Amino acid sequence: MTQEEMERFLTARKGSSEDALMEELKRMTREQEQAGEMSPTRMEEIYSTLSPFLSESQREKMREVIRRLKE
Repeated sequence: MTQEEMERFLTARKGSSEDALMEELKRMTREQEQAGEMSPTRMEEIYSTLSPFLSESQREKMREVIRRLKE
């Protein structure tokens, strides 16, 4: 997912709850892993792209999601 796609993703879900956003991110990550398009490095790139748009609490939760996905 490119930065432009990420920005569209966030814009389209701007009114979504935090839980809904995190669930959607998890779903997308699983799909990309299954397609061989996701790696730990790519997860960090996604985090770097999204983090400026997130609250501190959301960043912490996203870090936790990434940590779990890397296991």
